[in-house]
Amino acid sequence: MEIIKSWQEEGVTIPKPYKRHLKIVLAPDRRNVPEITFTFAYLYPQSMTDYHKHDRPELIIVLSGRGKTVCDGVETDLEPDMALWVQKDEMHQVVNTGDEMMKLATVFVPAYRAEELISGILASAEEAKRD
Repeated sequence: MEIIKSWQEEGVTIPKPYKRHLKIVLAPDRRNVPEITFTFAYLYPQSMTDYHKHDRPELIIVLSGRGKTVCDGVETDLEPDMALWVQKDEMHQVVNTGDEMMKLATVFVPAYRAEELISGILASAEEAKRD
């Protein structure tokens, strides 16, 4: 067994307009876990993810904070202890509507390499800044 203390993980900060801090703790290129990608995502107050989709399903668990999600145009309020199962190719977004940090846990199966996931997210933020 390996014990992972998320507060000791470095992570990467994604710039505005999709400001959040990602800590990819399990992935093929993080701790040699080929089966899944497991991430803690910290969404800053009044921030959001981009409206996007993946080529594989994603499990999103709200650990703390409040906000909303938009999935294929349908908006739903979010609060702690909710889980979202996002199917492959479903357009989705998480928005922190509160004044506190929103903490999410996400799982991808099959796994993304951490480098692949982060580079795609950074590219979306850069593209949004140009628009």
